[in-house]
Amino acid sequence: MSRQNVTVVCMVSLLMTGAVFGQIQGTIINTDGKSFPGLLKWKTQAKAYTVSANNMDMEIPQASVADIQIAKPKDLDNAEKQIAAGNSVVAIPLLEKVTKDYLMLKWDKPAIRLLAEANLKAGETDKALKTCETIIAADATASYLGEVAPIYWQVLLKLNRTSKVEECVLKAIKSGDRLASAFALIMRGDLVLATGDTPDNANKALRDGYLRVILLYKSEKDAMPEALYKAAKCFEKAGQSARAEQMRTELKKDFSTSPWAQK
Repeated sequence: MSRQNVTVVCMVSLLMTGAVFGQIQGTIINTDGKSFPGLLKWKTQAKAYTVSANNMDMEIPQASVADIQIAKPKDLDNAEKQIAAGNSVVAIPLLEKVTKDYLMLKWDKPAIRLLAEANLKAGETDKALKTCETIIAADATASYLGEVAPIYWQVLLKLNRTSKVEECVLKAIKSGDRLASAFALIMRGDLVLATGDTPDNANKALRDGYLRVILLYKSEKDAMPEALYKAAKCFEKAGQSARAEQMRTELKKDFSTSPWAQK
């Protein structure tokens, strides 16, 4: 193990056995492929993880982490079930707990995405922004990469912070990540429509955003349902009902379980 990859802090831990507040049982795999099981904790200022095991603490810089293996928290499972049942009010405190307990520990981003979506549906846009900023403060790339980014952009758009949205979208496209680029193109379409829901803007949103995803990013299954749904809406606005029906048919056929297909 190289010193650059792992810094071992040779000190006797005073940790009690079992779960410790702010720490989660799991395994860190470093960039050398070595595994370090124990109680994991994220250290914001140091941008590093502490692994506590066998009465010792080991510090692993974030740049040296290839993967983090942690069991999915029951609170997140329960929250997902509550949201599926339409009980967002019950899900929100569960998601808030996961967000706090698992910050930078694998399950924070799924929880934050769901929590921000629930905040937004409840009309609490400022709260949704703070929810997204929880992870962005710890990981700046979350503003343009990964599953939090698309809901973060939607929140910014709701707050009329279009210049910030455009900045994030540009970073997503420049990153070279195909899924991030696909969602960035969807947001480009949304930005066009935000200036006015007109036939001309519908055509521009199709051309600059939704159709590009449908034609060029078919492999990005997470982005396709939203692109198809919004393309159908735009074709309707542009007076092209046959093309709109084509988009809806593809959406229902290929992504029948997607929430976008249920709309």
